[in-house]
Amino acid sequence: MKKRLFNRSRIELLYMLGTLIAACWLVISAVNSYVSEAYQKAYLSLSQNVTHNLEEIYVFEYSDNSTYDQFSNELVSIELLSDKLYENIRQNHNAYFPILNPVPEAAVTSAKTVRDAMLSFTQRLERLLSAKVSLEYSSKTIQALKDKLWRDSLNETDKLSIYRYLDAKSNLSDLSSTLRDNTSVVTLDNYIRLNKRVLKDISNEKKALIDSEVHRLLNQTNDFWLQRSSDTKLQIALSSVTLFLCLGAYLYWRQWLQQHVEAKLNKELLDNEKERSQLAMVVEHASDAIVITNRDGLTTWVNRAFEKLSGYQLAETIGKKPGDLLQGIDTSKEEIKRISDELGQGHTVQSELLNYHKDGRPYWIDIVITPIRNIHNQIEQFIAVERDSSDRKQLEQNLQQAVQIADASNRAKSTFLATMSHELRTPLNGILGMAQILESSVTQPQHKEQLSVLLESGNHLLSLLNDILDISKIEEGKLELEDIDFAIDELCSPIISTYSAICNEKGIQFKLNNQLPSGKSFRGDKSRIRQLIFNLLGNAVKFTERGTVELVFSSSQSSMSISQEQLNIDVIDTGVGIPHDRLATIFNPFTQAEASTTRQFGGTGLGLAIVKKLSNLMGGDAYVSSELGKGSKFTVTANLTPIANKEIQLKDKVSLDEQAIAQSLTILLVEDNKVNALVAKTFCVKQGHYVEVAENGKIAVEKVGKKQYDLIIMDNHMPVMDGIEATRIIRQELGSKTVIFGCTADVFKEAHDNFVDAGANHILTKPLQKESFIDALQRYQHLLLNSTPPENSNVIQLVRHDIMQLDCTNTEAELTLLDSTTESKQVRLHNIEQFKSIGEETLNTLVKVYSSLDVNGLKSVILTLRKVAQDSELNRLINKIDMLLDELNNDTVPNLEAMQSLVNLVEVNIHEAIRILDHQQGMRPSISTISPN
Repeated sequence: MKKRLFNRSRIELLYMLGTLIAACWLVISAVNSYVSEAYQKAYLSLSQNVTHNLEEIYVFEYSDNSTYDQFSNELVSIELLSDKLYENIRQNHNAYFPILNPVPEAAVTSAKTVRDAMLSFTQRLERLLSAKVSLEYSSKTIQALKDKLWRDSLNETDKLSIYRYLDAKSNLSDLSSTLRDNTSVVTLDNYIRLNKRVLKDISNEKKALIDSEVHRLLNQTNDFWLQRSSDTKLQIALSSVTLFLCLGAYLYWRQWLQQHVEAKLNKELLDNEKERSQLAMVVEHASDAIVITNRDGLTTWVNRAFEKLSGYQLAETIGKKPGDLLQGIDTSKEEIKRISDELGQGHTVQSELLNYHKDGRPYWIDIVITPIRNIHNQIEQFIAVERDSSDRKQLEQNLQQAVQIADASNRAKSTFLATMSHELRTPLNGILGMAQILESSVTQPQHKEQLSVLLESGNHLLSLLNDILDISKIEEGKLELEDIDFAIDELCSPIISTYSAICNEKGIQFKLNNQLPSGKSFRGDKSRIRQLIFNLLGNAVKFTERGTVELVFSSSQSSMSISQEQLNIDVIDTGVGIPHDRLATIFNPFTQAEASTTRQFGGTGLGLAIVKKLSNLMGGDAYVSSELGKGSKFTVTANLTPIANKEIQLKDKVSLDEQAIAQSLTILLVEDNKVNALVAKTFCVKQGHYVEVAENGKIAVEKVGKKQYDLIIMDNHMPVMDGIEATRIIRQELGSKTVIFGCTADVFKEAHDNFVDAGANHILTKPLQKESFIDALQRYQHLLLNSTPPENSNVIQLVRHDIMQLDCTNTEAELTLLDSTTESKQVRLHNIEQFKSIGEETLNTLVKVYSSLDVNGLKSVILTLRKVAQDSELNRLINKIDMLLDELNNDTVPNLEAMQSLVNLVEVNIHEAIRILDHQQGMRPSISTISPN
């Protein structure tokens, strides 16, 4: 349609343009004709004046000055006329564009030539006129002198001589000397000679006038303008005909177009009428219900589908609002209000509503309401299209139920894993604990070897349990990657010490090929990188009977970010190899290369799946290439942020006995499992501590209420009262500040958080390991050994720790970067940055001020710390600060245990702040996590 309108406009424009050109041509031709006729008449008049004056000059007879002046003025007028014509032609020529100019360049040249010729011609006429005047004057003077001579008294001889002289029969020299001396005779002679000379000049001027080209030039100029006038008249005729034809053609085309448009409109009207009939039939028989209302919302028409859907007939709906008929008690009032507001603003509305059938049966509809406007953009009516969505709604409810069932299944899976973890770790705690106790007490080599086998089997069982839990965490998106600075050399040292011995024992060679520069360091999750390396090396050693196992480190530019590097880890072995058809699934969970692999080599098939998923979380991937019978090559990549080379400080290994704290502690062990209780009690007793056992949380609360303990080791799941409830009562109701170690087989973060929220200082994970237990004692020895400060002590020293060396795998830190909008996230990051900087500075000041026992100074420092804690929403830290402020407000300096607890809590939150801020500097996306403990 638009194309046809464009073509029609283009044709009309062409007609109008042709008419305009013809009209312009006619006007230009008329102007040229007028100008040409005017100039032709002017030059014709000039030619006639020249001829007239030339004729008069021939018959001119001088009578008086007035006749001469009149004739002279006529000559001047001729000159002025020719000059005026030239100037007029020149000005007109310069006043127009060349294409529109009625005066061509040739006319200007011709006018200039005529003007110059006319000037010369009038000058000759002027000279001829002057010569005739001189002739007349000299003739009259000669006659007067003759008369005077005859009157003078001359003798007859002199008269005869004068007569003969006048008759030109003699010369002046023939006269007598007396006559030659006569003044009148001399004067007469002079005038006679003048008369002759004038006659000669007149003859010459007449001849020149006769030969003058002025007549020819005037005739040529006159002919030029006459011819131009004739040409322009022909152009006028042609342009008039052209204009007439253009106008006629345009009018004819307009008439034809009008007829064509009318015919087309008639056809469109017929087509529209036919289409309306078809649309009416479609609307009438459409499967969707259609309702038309006026601007007030009153129904004016409904189709049959509406009658079938709602049960109401057309006659029952006319003049009523559809909502009054169809909506019921369970129809959303909020959605009805939203629809009303949107329609009030003239918007099209889409919605989902619950309506009610005439018989009271509810049904769901998808509805679209569209306002219809008139030519004045005013709403005249509304059209609503409704579709029965009851089946889809039922399907959605079924899907929602299925999702709930799936979620319940996942929760059941998580609960099962937590339960199995607890149930497996509880006996495993006893097995490994007793094995460690026996190992340190037996002396016979045979017994030590047997205990070593027992410990190795227990640790293998623990690793299998950890693999299953890691896969579960990864699949649920709960595995967190840490960002810490580490050097590759830090990874190499334990790898060499571990796998050199293992490979030597198996009779194969272990090679470490570190192609990275010495001291090369990155920021990333060091423990997870070590885990995937150990998984790959463990597989390689397991499936290699002879030859070598090689570990290769290299790096390349990351394709994800210019600020990152890709760490490449290759593990190459000369083992049994992997069939080609199994390479595509080798990284799938619970998948091994051959069905007989499990029988021959053991394993769950989770190690490579964990490697693949960990590498993906670190922005990399895992690949494998293998040849059956010749060996395999596994490649793992991780995108890490390179940092300045980190200085490696290797420390001498310190025995556990040297790490034990020197002072004996009174410990309350709360454990319902007798084996676990025996293991933990033995650990403590061997360290020289006194241990009491409580079988459940209720007994523990009773004991704490009656006796002061240095340490409480609290199990989680117990009968009568669990450990979390017991911890809460000890802290809140009894007000005890005794150090509490939570001990649980649960590995999920929620269990740890609940323990810490109840008031536990630290979390130990079953199976209880001697190293982790002694590490915890070392970490909290300032609270364990100085719970009661010595009397009359003037110097009480708080302890600051190296933030970056803190073991923050427990859940004491409550600082988090909550899910939020970009704007609130920036505010949150700013608050975390403030907490980090102000918290570190405040702790340094707190240590100094506390040693001086300055109550006001302590209060000022702690209030500053409370402000940044409040900004970062650290409620646990705020509660601890408020308890200390209560004592300071009573002019009491808090004891060392309470202050050290505050310092520790601030330190672990500062450590968490550093980790969060490092995440936001482009390390990698933050992943929802649970603690690995």
